[in-house]
Amino acid sequence: MKITTTAKVDHFAGFDGIRLVAAIFVILSHAFVVAGGSNEQGFFIEMVGGRKALGVLGDYGVNTFFIISGFLLARSLSFNASFVTYSVNRALRIIPAFAACALVSAFVIGPICTSVSLREYFSSSETWAFSGYAVNGFTDWSLPGVFAYDGELSKQVNGSLWSLRYEALSYVFLLLVWTVSRRSTTLATGLVIAVAVGTLVSPLVTASFLGIAYTLPYFAGGVLMQWVHSRYGTSTILATASAVLLVLAGTFHVREKAFALLGAYLVVFLGERRNPGSALAEKIGDCSYGLYLYGWPVEQLTRQFTGITQPLLLFAVALPITWVLAFLSCHIVERPAMQHRRAVANWIRWLFAKLFKGNLIPATTGAKWGFVVGATYLLTKGQWWLVIQSIGELVVVMLLGAFLATLVNHPRWASRQPLR
Repeated sequence: MKITTTAKVDHFAGFDGIRLVAAIFVILSHAFVVAGGSNEQGFFIEMVGGRKALGVLGDYGVNTFFIISGFLLARSLSFNASFVTYSVNRALRIIPAFAACALVSAFVIGPICTSVSLREYFSSSETWAFSGYAVNGFTDWSLPGVFAYDGELSKQVNGSLWSLRYEALSYVFLLLVWTVSRRSTTLATGLVIAVAVGTLVSPLVTASFLGIAYTLPYFAGGVLMQWVHSRYGTSTILATASAVLLVLAGTFHVREKAFALLGAYLVVFLGERRNPGSALAEKIGDCSYGLYLYGWPVEQLTRQFTGITQPLLLFAVALPITWVLAFLSCHIVERPAMQHRRAVANWIRWLFAKLFKGNLIPATTGAKWGFVVGATYLLTKGQWWLVIQSIGELVVVMLLGAFLATLVNHPRWASRQPLR
């Protein structure tokens, strides 16, 4: 029997507010890490005396990001399974702002914070390679003399960036599953859940998907909730039950696993409803991604110049600065980039048609097979390896697949259908 549901919504306005809170949670948690100079510090560790008691507050923030991503991307693919549209939207959503942050880190924050001379700083190959290396691998890297204070976190320019690699690979994983499942929402959801459960119970599966295993349960929770929501919506009774069970899960020390399912239900339930954070996002823009990108380097910068080692004070000083940078990122980089997503997608289709005119069916098939093979390799290696080191190189493999398929194409396959 179908559960009494909330009204269907086209835009989950509550997600904007939830992401905002999640980003602030991450910054608050990192304030304890940066102020303490060690990854063994954390908000709940300080408050309740032990990592296992409730975990680090930032974990909830990061996991919530993955739940929302899984839900919205599965929802997007269920409505429009276009390979090009999905890829362009994802690339423009995360790469331009990330690249801008890497440039700001290297050429604004770096020169301000470096302990070496500016001449040495700008003559170092590390400085000029930082942005390209970071964007290519979706990862952090060091800069000459930057944040070079004593401690475990010395020279860690942006400790938040570890999750972006997982995020990008999760995008690839979901598109891979959707491709091999031939756009069947139920089959794709089942495959995502199967792999996610496998990472929780089988070391072999975890080892096979190291690049996404750590965060996949939360991303998969969002994917599952899209399937559930599209059929049953959400229920206040089940949301209340999820909250109660989540508290009990913390008592029995299974909070992390429970949050992937129970937390996903709560996040989607709350995402259907407006909140103060979403109202703020409507007025000033969605600054959550920028907050996430700039929170760590601003806290590092604040600690270096002020010497603050009190976490809450560090958080209070760093948050307004971070918010200014996030606001600029939103309006100067993120929004303009997303405004061009349709034009970029259409240009890619036009270029593909020009390159492979008369052979679009085999070329498209070859590109998708190239994606399947390349994405599988990239995901199961667990890191950026020699043959395919980045998503950019995955695109090259797709084009090679398209060219090979065209070379062996028989004239009777010719078609002028556009690439989806």
